Amino acid sequence: MEIGGSSESQSQNETKKGKSKIPRKPKESLLKQKSPAEFFAENKNIAGFDNPGKSLYTTVRELVENSLDSAESISELPVVEITIEEIGKSKFNSMIGLVDRERVDAQLYDDYETAKAREKRLAKEARAQEMQAKNALLGKKIKEQSSTKGMKGRGEASFYRVTCKDNGKGMPHDDIPNMFGRVLSGTKYGLKQTRGKFGLGAKMALIWSKMSTGLPIEISSSMKAQSYISFCRLDIDIHRNIPHIHLHEKRNNGDWWHGAEIQVVIEGNWTTYRSKILHYMRQMAVITPYAQFLFQIYIRCTR
Repeated sequence: MEIGGSSESQSQNETKKGKSKIPRKPKESLLKQKSPAEFFAENKNIAGFDNPGKSLYTTVRELVENSLDSAESISELPVVEITIEEIGKSKFNSMIGLVDRERVDAQLYDDYETAKAREKRLAKEARAQEMQAKNALLGKKIKEQSSTKGMKGRGEASFYRVTCKDNGKGMPHDDIPNMFGRVLSGTKYGLKQTRGKFGLGAKMALIWSKMSTGLPIEISSSMKAQSYISFCRLDIDIHRNIPHIHLHEKRNNGDWWHGAEIQVVIEGNWTTYRSKILHYMRQMAVITPYAQFLFQIYIRCTR
């Protein structure tokens, strides 16, 4: 019985070894496709949207250059109005539909400070102020101590409303959704040289707005001798590369204005890119002396 049992086990081991030697068939490769919007959303650095600060700078730059091209296409002296407005946390929350609530248990948050820790911090600050006063009397120069750094969470990001208005050509009413909500579709693929080549600027601002705030872009446009203003509020379906229209209507144009006004809310960093944005606007004023720029900034002062 033992001999028979051993032979059976040997045969089972041989069959197992034989099965393991059979090569497995490779899995069939699945062909995957990405829409242009999805590609540029994953590779934002190609279009200059590496970080919030650079994204704010690139958005301003692209909107200004689009406005200059639009005005020059109809031989008009460009008049461009740019506004950057910082949006507070409570206002932004109301824009996206969130309601501010009071903290029920403060100990759950990173900025919670016990009474003992607060007394310790205040005593340390008082000692530092005494030392500064003594050194000031003695005439010694000391470096000012930086304020205590609190932990910055995601909810404390800075958001900005960027608005650009011009007196350019304007856009046809039916073409506005595709011109802003579909990547690689635009009017800059002709032979005439323009500042933009690929028509990605405003679309990338919309993609960045979609990814950072989730808020739609608003466009108002009217062409010459047009009795109405086309108003459109839309965002983009990144995976399908098609516009998602919230509102598209015609409004009365009593002033017979022509041009375009684009308003977008994005996450940005004005502190780090302030000098670059101002330097760019100064350069544009020098190289386009025939254009008129009105640059307005509304930034909350936090001291």
